[in-house]
Amino acid sequence: MNPRPLALLSLSFVFAALACSSGAPDDNNNNPTSGGGNGPPSSGTGGEVGGPGDIGDPGDIGDPGDIGAGGAGGGSGCASTLKVIYRDFKESHPDFEMDFRGDGVRRGLVMPTLDGDLKPQFLDTIGCYAELTTPLDCRNATITQPVITSKATFDEWYRDVSGVNMTFEKELVLQESATQQGQFVFDSTDFFPLAPEEGFGITPPNHKNQNFLFTTEIHLKFGYSPGQRFTFIGDDDMWIFINGRLALDLGAMHGPETGVIDFDAQAADLGISPGRTYSMDIFHAERHTDGSNFHIETNISCFTPVEVPR
Repeated sequence: MNPRPLALLSLSFVFAALACSSGAPDDNNNNPTSGGGNGPPSSGTGGEVGGPGDIGDPGDIGDPGDIGAGGAGGGSGCASTLKVIYRDFKESHPDFEMDFRGDGVRRGLVMPTLDGDLKPQFLDTIGCYAELTTPLDCRNATITQPVITSKATFDEWYRDVSGVNMTFEKELVLQESATQQGQFVFDSTDFFPLAPEEGFGITPPNHKNQNFLFTTEIHLKFGYSPGQRFTFIGDDDMWIFINGRLALDLGAMHGPETGVIDFDAQAADLGISPGRTYSMDIFHAERHTDGSNFHIETNISCFTPVEVPR
């Protein structure tokens, strides 16, 4: 995070409400919820659960199937609990607790598609300043300060590397809003999923006595129905890929910022169609002390976890 006082950092997962019953979507687009396909992008289809295949090879990915159809992740596979992989880091890592504490959201740090292991791919050390009124655009400005050291250091963020990070598997539960039916929320103004005694401990030493410097990785399937939205508010880096394609980009070290995925407005770019199942791959990093908030809101109520290479 950057050093200025942070507003509530919240990652808002607003998961679009889907029914968890089986069966084909009805004529009113009241589609039962299910998990979506997993895998790299494939010109409009989600991926099957299983091997990710090569990016852009639809033959390796498969037909995502109808929402609620057999094998699509509906029925008893539905849940509002996210399985999460956290990786703890030390301040000695060149990308964590950097001397430069950030100057706002940067885009263009990662490629617009995932690799064959469903991990984000390094693109640039500097990127571009975000045009925050849009999910992916940049604004014209000259910047020179790197916010990632190199491809080699970035590749350690979401992979198990002995001596560099320590990995923990946990859960994050979305709760239905008490005031807005069909909206599902996780909200933490002190998002420290790793206890002070876990991993490398309290890194770096800080007045909160909390375990900063970690990454968050989540892989899901979901059913796409019209009207779905996904809102994130928080820090630091956050990248979300839908159907293997970058859908939200809030990279770099920054204070709390908001990003929204409007599935209908972005459907063509993401290659998605209502009534089908698709992958959602989420990557977050907490890289600087001061504060850590994670707020998610969505009207998707039903999704299933996906196992990926570690």
